[in-house]
Amino acid sequence: MSMQQDDIQRYLASILREEESLSSEEMAVFGKLIRLTVEYRDRRKAEHNDILTVEETKRALEAYEKALKDNKMPDGIDEKIRGLVKLWLKKINRIFF
Repeated sequence: MSMQQDDIQRYLASILREEESLSSEEMAVFGKLIRLTVEYRDRRKAEHNDILTVEETKRALEAYEKALKDNKMPDGIDEKIRGLVKLWLKKINRIFF
């Protein structure tokens, strides 16, 4: 596993540690988010030889929150981040933009 891959997992785990008061439902959603992110990262690496960075993961989380709030996909995000956000929306929220 590369340094970037370890960094993404550490970043996501740090969010989980900071949120001590998560309900069991929220924990389940966060678990799905982590699993989907790792799968997406691995698929991007295998298919495009492209690395998903921690910064891109952070931007994707911001775009995901905005999409849920505004009920539309945010403008101005690149294809890699858009793909991850669409995956989360589809698999976690059953929303298709």
